[in-house]
Amino acid sequence: MAAARWISLVSVSLNVVFLAGVVLVIARRGGWAYLQERSRPQPSREAVIFQSPYYRHRQSQFEKLPVDSSSILFLGDSITDEGEWSDWFPGATIHNRGISADTTSGVLRRLPDLLETPPQAIFLMIGINDLIFLERSPDQVLSYYQQILTLIQQRAPQTQVYVQSVLPVSDAVFPGINPKILQFNQSIAALAEELDYRYVNLHPLCVVNSQLDGACTADGLHLNGEGYARWAEYLRPFIAAIVAK
Repeated sequence: MAAARWISLVSVSLNVVFLAGVVLVIARRGGWAYLQERSRPQPSREAVIFQSPYYRHRQSQFEKLPVDSSSILFLGDSITDEGEWSDWFPGATIHNRGISADTTSGVLRRLPDLLETPPQAIFLMIGINDLIFLERSPDQVLSYYQQILTLIQQRAPQTQVYVQSVLPVSDAVFPGINPKILQFNQSIAALAEELDYRYVNLHPLCVVNSQLDGACTADGLHLNGEGYARWAEYLRPFIAAIVAK
């Protein structure tokens, strides 16, 4: 009987010590305010992207900068965003509509505003952030991509669309992603053909040993000047043909 009481007393004591420790930790981290913050639903990874100041500022700037029927849009994420396209193609009316960290669903959200006045052409590259940071499967990304192209076809049937392949990444920085990129590129190539759009295979331009050429990048994902020079050179005939019309 005494042993049972002793065990019960020890159990209660341990619980008291544990609760005291929890209270101390909570108090040190902000008390009730900390508990309230922890209990709030956390935004999704994609919501964090859309709510970032950079994303919102850039999108709001686009709303103030209209395009016309002679415009060429470069549409995508940071890899498009960081390209100095007007400098690479000074003879063309090019508008950079890339936003760093954007995704296929992000492009789909902002596409209606971009198509209010259908541009002459769109060079689209999107999907890498879906695969890496949102951890979507190639098939999931393809679903959003199909919605993007279908919406363009419906609202801007005269717009020429150039479906650009997603570029490779460094295996050391992003292991396991390059096979998914290849699968995704095969899928969007087939989709482009199905919708009568031009598929532009940029993947071989910056690939060495099945991954992103180190001469084209400093971080294994984004491009440096060499990478953009190769890209621009490959696109030069396409841009020239559009301008000549």
